[in-house]
This record gives sequence, C-alpha cells and structure tokens, in this order.
Amino acid sequence: MADKISGIKWLGLGLLVLTVACGGSRQGAVEKQEAVPVSVVEVKTITFDISEERAGEIVPVKRAIVVPTVGGVITKVNADIGDYVKAGQVLAVVDHRAVDQQLASIEGAMGAVDAKLTLLTSDKARFQRLYEQDAVSKHRLESIQAEQKATAETKKQLEGQYRALKARLADYFVKSPINGQISMRALDAGSVAGGGNPLFVVDDLKRVKVVTSVGEKLLPMTKKGASVLVSIPALNRELKASVDAVSSSLDPATRSGKVEIILDNKEGRIRPGMFCKVKVIAGSDSAPAVDRDGLMRLPATGVYYCFTVGKDRRAVKRVLKLGRIQGNSQEVLDGLISGDRVVVRGQGLLKTGTPVLVQK
Repeated sequence: MADKISGIKWLGLGLLVLTVACGGSRQGAVEKQEAVPVSVVEVKTITFDISEERAGEIVPVKRAIVVPTVGGVITKVNADIGDYVKAGQVLAVVDHRAVDQQLASIEGAMGAVDAKLTLLTSDKARFQRLYEQDAVSKHRLESIQAEQKATAETKKQLEGQYRALKARLADYFVKSPINGQISMRALDAGSVAGGGNPLFVVDDLKRVKVVTSVGEKLLPMTKKGASVLVSIPALNRELKASVDAVSSSLDPATRSGKVEIILDNKEGRIRPGMFCKVKVIAGSDSAPAVDRDGLMRLPATGVYYCFTVGKDRRAVKRVLKLGRIQGNSQEVLDGLISGDRVVVRGQGLLKTGTPVLVQK
C-alpha cells in the first residue's frame, strides 16, 4: 500500500513539472513574437476650410428675350441660332404694308397742306399791304389770317401723325437690344408673330453667372468676395472666383440660401446649362487631422478606426469620429489628438497589443 502511495506522489510531481515546463514554453513563445514592420504618420493640427460643395447652374449674366411689340406675318428672318449679333441689328421684319400706306397718305396730305400754306402766307402778306392802303376791309384780312393759322395747325397735326407712324413702323423691324449670340429662335418667315410670345433669345456670353446655394449654417458666414472654386467637368477646368451676391433669406423648402458667382468667359467655352460643382469657402479654422492612408472601416458599418503606436511599441486600436476632408488629411472629431502616431502601412496585420517595428 505504501508503495502505491509513493508511486502516485511521484506521478503527480512529474505532471506538475511537465505543466510548468509547458507553461514556460508558451510564455517564451509570446515573448519571442516577432514585431510587425510599420510606417507611421503623426497626427497634426492643420487649417481646414469652412466650406460647402454643391451643384451649380450656369446662366448668362445678360440675356435679352426679344418679343415683337406688334403683330403680323413675319416677312423676313435675318438671324438664326448660333449667330452673333450686335445691339440694334435687325433680326426679323413683320409685314408693315398697312403702315406704309398710311404714311404715303399722310405724305400726300402734307404736300397739299404745304402748298396751301405757302399760298396763304403769300396772301396774308398781300392783304396786309392792301389793308394798310384801305383797299380791303379788316374783316377780309382777318379771314385770311385765320385760314392761314388753321392751315398751319393742320400741318402741325399731320407732322405729329407722321412722326407717330414712323415710330410705329420701327416696331415692325425686330432688333436685338444687346450684343450677343442667338440661343433661341421661335418662328420662321411666314409665321404670325404676336401675343407677347418671344421671337428670339440673345445671350451675351462674355461673362456667365453661376448660381448655387449654401446651407443655413454656412449662409451667415458667407460674404460677398468669399473664395469659390468652380469645377466644370465637361471642360476639365477648375476656376478660382469669388462670391458676387448672397441671398438675405433662406428657401424654406431646402433650408438654403442662393449664392451667385460671376465668371469671365471671353473665349466663350463656358455655355449656359453646363453642369458644374461649386465649393464656397466662407472661412477657415484649425483641427487635428489624420492621414487618410491610415484609416480602416469596420465591415458593414460606417465606423472608421486606425492603429496607433504607443510608447511600449505596441499597436492600439482607436475608433474614430471624423469630419472634413482636405487633400489626403481628414479632420478628427474624436479618438485621436495631435501627436498620436498613426500606422499608415502594415496596419492590416495588427490588433491591439501587437508589437511593431516603426520604419522610416
């Protein structure tokens, strides 16, 4: 019996020695875990734009909608879509034969009145001399004077009617009020103009206006002269400009206010209706920023995280709340502070506690 007890003791002692040996072996394995080579970038405080980017609408600064002031059949069209025209150039002619006839009639009447007035003026002078010689009565002289005066008044009235008809005749010649390019023509020769309907649209494209909006938070900070970046993908161009006008009120439906920007367009490449993106920069402030190469995202979530390297040279996982993007930097709202070292290469092999070897 004593031999059995002694055997059991020796067996237990052997198992204890074996367990300690195995534990020591695992500890040695942990201590000997190889460090993962990584590259790091320090979180720094940088200046961010206080800005907002939205789509914009491009429209002409000067646009003339040409509406004939008289109705009638269009007898001639002198301009087509795409033509460049000057202010005062005749674009179309409306049938004016009726006015021409009235003018001819008045011209004839004016000729007869002129002849009669010339005769009466001569008679007035002659009767004045005869009256002074007591050859005619005063009544006869006054009769000639009254007739001459009435004829002169008739001439004056006819001249007024003639001028009015001439002015009316000018309305039958539809002219461009500005220099520009025809962007719309509604009717052809033979069509009937009238009813207040536009006949042409003329756009001056030397300068164009970009209309966009900013949210209610940014609107009070947006002033005339604020910096703007206008990106036009169709032209592969990004233009620097400034705010020309800011709305004083918000659209209650969108909770945003209108902003206008003027762009020079001497080459005429920017066309109304082109798509553009507008970044309005109302100011700037400072905030800590992380290099975006160090950012990772949890699967099926919008949660971003990164790994930092502590003083013990081990990786630490940090869940982040991020803000504005500027270049390859992104604002950190929570999770990091300036001076933290963020892993930007090799982070895919890390978890909290992994030893790292920082490489330059």
